[in-house]
Amino acid sequence: MHYVIIGNGVAGINAANSLRNYDNDAEISIISYETEHHFSRTALMYVFCGQLSEQCVEPFERDHYEKMGFKRINDKVSTLDPDANKLMLESGKTVSYDKLLIACGSVPAMFGWPGSELDGVGNFVTWQDLQWLKEKAKTSKKAVVVGGGLIGIETVEILLLAGIDVTFLIREDFYWPIALDQNEGDIIADHMRHHKVDLRLKTEFAEILGKDGKVVGVKTGDGEIVDCDLVVIAVGVRPQTDWLKESSLALDERGGIIADENLKTNYDNIYTAGDCAAVMWFNNVRRPEQLWYTGRDQGKIAASNLIGMNKIYKRGTFYNSAKFFDIKYTTAGLVNFNLDGEKNYFSQEDDTNYTIRITYLPDNSVAGFNMLGRRWDHRVLVNWVDEKRQLDWVLKHLHEALFDEEFMPTFKLNQKVS
Repeated sequence: MHYVIIGNGVAGINAANSLRNYDNDAEISIISYETEHHFSRTALMYVFCGQLSEQCVEPFERDHYEKMGFKRINDKVSTLDPDANKLMLESGKTVSYDKLLIACGSVPAMFGWPGSELDGVGNFVTWQDLQWLKEKAKTSKKAVVVGGGLIGIETVEILLLAGIDVTFLIREDFYWPIALDQNEGDIIADHMRHHKVDLRLKTEFAEILGKDGKVVGVKTGDGEIVDCDLVVIAVGVRPQTDWLKESSLALDERGGIIADENLKTNYDNIYTAGDCAAVMWFNNVRRPEQLWYTGRDQGKIAASNLIGMNKIYKRGTFYNSAKFFDIKYTTAGLVNFNLDGEKNYFSQEDDTNYTIRITYLPDNSVAGFNMLGRRWDHRVLVNWVDEKRQLDWVLKHLHEALFDEEFMPTFKLNQKVS
């Protein structure tokens, strides 16, 4: 049996490892053009800053592929012929398979703004983006970052550390409204401005200006010109599936590969996982999930089903963590999503950047947490959501989820819990 995996990211490598654990004799090929070795994409900012070496962000030893008996193909797939079980590569070679896993990930979203082709315009998502940005940062003096999500704020932070003045353009009324509320977003905005970020909220991005093929500035929606020699677009990602548009593989309107509950496509021997897989969400919307841990889990489930099991993929309770400069952030459960029925919030701001927001339902069971300024154990918070713990009980036990460092102010609730 020849299993072929397109993609060497978290979904692809976890699928390959799982397949080998199931079948010691199977032929397993991994096709990837980005890097020879699997790496932790979320750690790119630390490589840029020099806090970690490039090899430090590789979770496996470099002989892992050889030890596991994986065949690595450093190439890019250009065409899929699912009826012939064949892949055509950009090098002109072909690869045949018995069963296929497409875990090709995502690429930065670009919306065709005038000037996007200029030298000095790029993204910060791929390994190639890291190399590009490291090189540009050596000579850049003024940067504009477009897009108000996690990649955007990480890019702002590392460019500031590189000694580059940064203007941050965000079209929304406050920072990251998909995850934060107005108060939380304002806290992060104030913190960025404290660090000398030229933050522009409610600002549309219209055009990149150039001279002699190089970036010299950007124009906002209201006609203002911002001088710069570097533009980083961080307005999200989309499934990397343009190469599949001419195939008979079923895609959704976002370009995601439509997957059933087993992560199977509309072909019985083709499965999908990771950022490119359009799966069913809790609210019956089908779309890619594009999270590190969901990619990991999907890779493992897809591998088990490639060998004939019948495992169902269903994402557990949502969680995530991040840092906004030095403000820690932990979320678990459903906070900003629309929920069936009425929802309420318990909130507390016990210091400048220490906030708590807990969503609870009419029966007083907790549904989600947004926590700023302290370290919280998301595993504990997720368990409380899954167990449908009552709000009063959670408030009494909230300290059990803390990961506070030494010398931090003691955590206290502002209200007495009955």
